[in-house]
Amino acid sequence: MATYLHFAPALALAVAIGPQRIGWRLTLAGAACAVLPDADFLLYVLHIDTYSGTYGHRGFTHSIGFALLVGALGALLAQRHPPRSRWLTAVYLALCTASHPLLDGLIDRGICNAWLWPLDGARHCLPWRPVPMQGVPLFGPERLQQELLWIGVPLLLLANAGQLLRWVGSCWRRSCAVPAVGAGSCALAVDAHGVALPVPDPDCGPPVNPRAARRQRVVTLRAMVARLRAQHRQRPAQPAPL
Repeated sequence: MATYLHFAPALALAVAIGPQRIGWRLTLAGAACAVLPDADFLLYVLHIDTYSGTYGHRGFTHSIGFALLVGALGALLAQRHPPRSRWLTAVYLALCTASHPLLDGLIDRGICNAWLWPLDGARHCLPWRPVPMQGVPLFGPERLQQELLWIGVPLLLLANAGQLLRWVGSCWRRSCAVPAVGAGSCALAVDAHGVALPVPDPDCGPPVNPRAARRQRVVTLRAMVARLRAQHRQRPAQPAPL
């Protein structure tokens, strides 16, 4: 088992997906879910099942089915959020939970996981177990060094790859925006309703909120109407015709 870094995939996923979508509360919940599968060791201590039984260590809690159940429970607890946020919560928590047996399965020591529970309670090993932990103590600096090298570095690359993909996607959406119209130092684009909106431009300062832009246009239009009325009232009265 990974002794120190079972929580790390939750942090890497949160960074890769984006802090704006994965808040700190959901990140903490993901870290807890990533450690949760090892709670099955209590079932062995309480003699509920044998060490390698279906409900023993690396049993049903180290399965894809258990990860999906945790994700579904997270979605139920997020009922007050929009459907899109509930789906994101479910997927994120399920991935965090599934990361635990994945890390255990990649280590070249220890028993295998009951991946297919509840369809199958038997243990199945991954065909590729590249993390060398044979002869490494369960605790201590040597263990931490091996986990940082074989687990921490790939997760760091995953987090940075996610940030890079989000940046590329943002640039792509910006380059595929509606062609700008109008003149001025900051261009305007037309939205789906035919309303001119400012296009984010590094030379024009921070992007403008579309709702705030519409409100500002309404205020400007009302001021123009009021100014025209005031000018009309100030005109001298025309003499009556003879």
